[in-house]
Amino acid sequence: MTTKTALVAAAVATLVATGLAACGSSSNGGGGAKGGGTLTIQGDAGNPTLVENFNPFVAATELHGGYLMYEPLEFRSPVDGTFTPFLATGHKFTDPKTLDFTIRQNVKWSDGQPFTAADVVFTFNLIKKYPALDGNGVWAQITGVATSGNDVTVTFKAPNVPFAGVVAKTPIVPEHLWSSVPDPTKFTNTKPVGTGPFTLDKFAPTQYSLKKNPTYWQAAKIAPSEVLFPAQSSNQATNQLDVSSGKFDWSYNFLPNVQKTYVSRSKTNIYWFPPGGVITLYLNLTKAPYNDANFRKGISLALDRTTIAQKAVNGYLDAASQSGLILPNLKKWLDPSLPDQGVVKPDPAAAQAAFAQAGYTMQGGKLVKDGKQASMSIVMPNNFTDWVAAAKEVSTQLGQVGIKASLDLPQFPQYQSSIQAGTFDAAIGGFGGTGDPYTDFNNALNSSFAAPVKTATANNFERFKDPTVDQALATLAAATDPEAQQQATHTLEQVMYKQVPAVLMYYGGSWGLFSTKNFTGWPSADNPYTLPTSYDGSLLLVVTRLTKA
Repeated sequence: MTTKTALVAAAVATLVATGLAACGSSSNGGGGAKGGGTLTIQGDAGNPTLVENFNPFVAATELHGGYLMYEPLEFRSPVDGTFTPFLATGHKFTDPKTLDFTIRQNVKWSDGQPFTAADVVFTFNLIKKYPALDGNGVWAQITGVATSGNDVTVTFKAPNVPFAGVVAKTPIVPEHLWSSVPDPTKFTNTKPVGTGPFTLDKFAPTQYSLKKNPTYWQAAKIAPSEVLFPAQSSNQATNQLDVSSGKFDWSYNFLPNVQKTYVSRSKTNIYWFPPGGVITLYLNLTKAPYNDANFRKGISLALDRTTIAQKAVNGYLDAASQSGLILPNLKKWLDPSLPDQGVVKPDPAAAQAAFAQAGYTMQGGKLVKDGKQASMSIVMPNNFTDWVAAAKEVSTQLGQVGIKASLDLPQFPQYQSSIQAGTFDAAIGGFGGTGDPYTDFNNALNSSFAAPVKTATANNFERFKDPTVDQALATLAAATDPEAQQQATHTLEQVMYKQVPAVLMYYGGSWGLFSTKNFTGWPSADNPYTLPTSYDGSLLLVVTRLTKA
């Protein structure tokens, strides 16, 4: 499985990563640019029966190819934050509260009508009028959207330069059709009209297909003539067998021993498992002893992150940097003063010294304060298998330094409720993964999210509060100067490393499996233009870069 910005978001990635089954296979048929052919992508997330809903503002549509029909203005890479232009040719801030997009000309909707800047303004006003469509919280940050000739200007409530990536990824819909939709929140959009490289061809509960849009503004770059999405199986073993047997051009699935189960099956099978986030041990900072930074440092120093990663994900991913940066993705932001790039190595003696600073001593193999052994219950969903494996190893390692750790394995809804309400001791969850340091740090550390215990919050589940961090986040939000951005990011890294508001353990993988039999140009370590996730905007980035084999 993979991880996203926050703990709750990891559920979506996990649903995808639990395996996607298939009916159908790749072919060399079809026409179009660079040879055409069918691109078969491993299934739809959710259930074996597909749901016919192509409303681009519905989460399920993002999962099953909505971005291939409805383009955004730009898409920010979740690897390193670089922008790829689509319906906008670029953006700039004229000041920290004013964002200008230059809208691309000579683009048509798939029904032949011209796309204009007015469609962009209409779309943003639509999600304002119907907040249920504003799943990314755009209007929580902005006050207005206006057009002037070929430009669209977005005005922010407060400086928020990094939020440009969220604004830019909003899918744009045609005013000439959506203006007459009675209730867009209930609109299933079974005949979608977009500007993207594909349009809907055939739909069935077990499989649907998209066909190439001949009027697409960069149609010459699109190699497949068809994209096929078979339904998934609810059985993980079946999913893995389907992937291994070569039924797909592109799969997203965790496979144990990927060399043996996938690569060795065909000379055209390749994989790329880059870090897509950080699997993290969150401690509830409203409770003692977790509210003591020395105790948290002791835990961090006690853990052998390399072994945890080996147990959890077969060693596919490395121990994570405690800087809060996903490396090497965000290496350009790394504070060079952090030792070993912020990776904390196990040091039992240093751990005991930190525990001692928190008032704990080792007595008879137990870490004790006031006659009571340090203990914790670690919560995580019972079907997140790599997290469970990680937690078991964490429990073992903490036991070696005298802490009694137990596992709490509820269903996801109970886990979600616990972390949002702040009623846990410790929790396994995801950190980062947006490609933008500000967003990653803000979601995890901004005190505005630190709601009282038993009051649900969307982020900062550990309930960390530090005025220095809030100031650094405000500085970073308003900074357009690269040096100021770098300095503020370094401040946040130092807090992560020294105060340990969350114990970052190992990188969570993005499980990209590809066949080069029909298409090449997949993202890779040599060309990391996006993560290999097949269920979000990465679909659009990948499909516009593929070439016929």
